[in-house]
Amino acid sequence: MRNLSVIPQPKSCKITSDNILRVKHAIYSDNSDWLKYAEVFCGYCEKMYDSKPKICSGGVELIEDKSISNSGYVIDTSDGIKLCAACDEGICYALSTLIQIVEEDRQTGEFLIPDMHIEDEPDKDYRGFMVDLARCFHPFETVLSYLDICFMYKIKYVHLHFIDNEFYMLPSEIMPKLPTAGRHYTTNEIEILNKYANDRGLIIVPEFEVPGHARAMNNAYPEIFANASGQTDVSVMHTETGIAITGADVICAGSEKAMDGVKSLIREITDMFPHSPYIHIGGDEVNTAVWNTCPHCIDYMKNNDISDNSELYCDFVARVSQFVIDEGRTPIVWEGFPERGVHKIPKETIVIAWESHYLTADKLLENGFRIINSSWQPLYIVPSLTECWGAKDILNWNVYNWKHWWEKSKATLNPINVAPTDMVLGAQLCTWEQSYEMEISKVVENLAALAERCWNLKRKADDSQIFNDIRLLKKRLGRIITR
Repeated sequence: MRNLSVIPQPKSCKITSDNILRVKHAIYSDNSDWLKYAEVFCGYCEKMYDSKPKICSGGVELIEDKSISNSGYVIDTSDGIKLCAACDEGICYALSTLIQIVEEDRQTGEFLIPDMHIEDEPDKDYRGFMVDLARCFHPFETVLSYLDICFMYKIKYVHLHFIDNEFYMLPSEIMPKLPTAGRHYTTNEIEILNKYANDRGLIIVPEFEVPGHARAMNNAYPEIFANASGQTDVSVMHTETGIAITGADVICAGSEKAMDGVKSLIREITDMFPHSPYIHIGGDEVNTAVWNTCPHCIDYMKNNDISDNSELYCDFVARVSQFVIDEGRTPIVWEGFPERGVHKIPKETIVIAWESHYLTADKLLENGFRIINSSWQPLYIVPSLTECWGAKDILNWNVYNWKHWWEKSKATLNPINVAPTDMVLGAQLCTWEQSYEMEISKVVENLAALAERCWNLKRKADDSQIFNDIRLLKKRLGRIITR
């Protein structure tokens, strides 16, 4: 048996003796709803050991125990291998831990496990991973591979960036010209994705990007989404960043036809992802200058007593957010809207604080928003920098800290730190503009570090131990990842 190594580290883990427990190569639960999770566990065992456990009694037991916290679990081996939890979330975390520590005797076909007792639960609920599917194509099976990794690391939320200037990666019945030909995922694949995530206790966060990053929408349906200024193909200098952004990237914020189109697509996406409590609506890096000459935007501002583009920007985010709320979901946006007009945005909206260039984390909290930490440094994996941050950088970061390398970020010379609060829901690792082959090795290590720092806000192990745990788990992931 190897040493007990788990990512993230359990809150309490006691090896009660030197004994190694042997049990039947089987798994079962009296809770029939948990048998789908048992099947997933069996599938992973088969990939690791070329031998699939049976679904029957006498081996690992999954036991419902309402005295345990909803996100917690217990593993006890004093009388067989018993995994206890109050609900689906906890039992999935228990199985994630078990798959990392259980061994198999290839001669007898028995499970082997140390004599131990684990009690565990996370410190932060939002432990997320975002993969950019709309700028660099990812074959569908690689998306499933990422779900396998998230299950192993107890990453709860999988944020999929489906839509950007380059591609519209979702199917659409209501606007059939939108999906990028030969690139988008099919309805059947989305159904498989939903089931694959649901069977692992993972939550998909689909992203629909508006009003910026919307060239694919403008190109497909300019009569619905494009600004009416005649400047949709003119490059305009972004007033804040100095970056040239084409007007074709931005949909009209004043046209009711455009807003109705956005609402119809959001409704289609909510139907497409029935298990997703969150819908990400983008909301960042908007070239508001293109609205200055759009007659629809000018009329809308005049009729609604909106003074300038900054306020129109917030008004648009507010209207789309409220629609998501009315649809029974919670909206998430990127940090990006300005402070002017921020009072319009519903406080139910969750903001991912990433660049510390617009409203920074401290200002977002002051304005009453719940936030997710996705600090570019060290939580971004991008191809544009020669050196991206590694797992060690993440291990020495914390969820209440924001940094950035960019000289225009407010967190460059003076990193932003906020006091511990439940309003910081957790954190998310983001990978952008890369193929699966380019990013996977970095993701495997960095995501492990993020999982550790969100599960345990207080460090439980030094860097060398964590890296040893990652090294051991990578061997198992190598067999498990679905390709």
